Amino acid sequence: EYIEAKEKVYKQAAHQIINRDDIQARELAGSANLISFGLDQPAGENFGLLKIDEVEWLAQGETALLPVSELKIFGRHNIANALAALALGQSVNIPMVSMLAALRNYQGLAHRTQWVADINGVIWINDSKATNVGATQAALQGVDAPVILLAGGQAKGADLTPLSSAASGGVKTAVLYGEDADQLELILSDHCKVIRVDDLPAAVFHANEVAEHGDVVMLSPACASFDMFSGYEERGEVFIRLVNGLQVNT
Repeated sequence: EYIEAKEKVYKQAAHQIINRDDIQARELAGSANLISFGLDQPAGENFGLLKIDEVEWLAQGETALLPVSELKIFGRHNIANALAALALGQSVNIPMVSMLAALRNYQGLAHRTQWVADINGVIWINDSKATNVGATQAALQGVDAPVILLAGGQAKGADLTPLSSAASGGVKTAVLYGEDADQLELILSDHCKVIRVDDLPAAVFHANEVAEHGDVVMLSPACASFDMFSGYEERGEVFIRLVNGLQVNT
């Protein structure tokens, strides 16, 4: 039913924007006023990625537009989202320079791999919405830099073991706090350095102590927040205030 609904949209659309990586979308779209985006090298006026001197760029055809490293949103899916936004914007004649400025400044949705600050070359990310293992796994997979992971809270009986494989791919230090920190330590201690602390302010303090230029410090707890907070929103807001306090004192 979803595919049929989307087909009706495509048939009546003045402009068709498709994801080249989505086989079904490619099959539904016609050829008139069609522009595509994808994570491969684009042809013609389509959008995609170019690699120039080992640097990855958002691009239209052979024209490099913006280094991926200048985006404040994390994950390959968000790179695709940025390319989709460029394709959509161009279809209604939004100036490219304005769109690229918007992408440079966009920090993402609150509490969802949200860019918070760059402090002396260390990027701080608020992913407080990650209240389960799957969300934290996805967040970690989207980072191409050494990660200092802040995690903990109430696991609510969930199986935390899948975090071990996610951590072994790039987490160099896990700073753990909260009700079920013991479980997390058992799972992560063989895959990265573990630091145990009492609460989130202590986690931010210790993360700041061990972080080095080029690292990403990410609050992605893999647990609910109710042992210490009213919800993930309060947890994320407290994290942002703590990080902003680091900037004041730097």
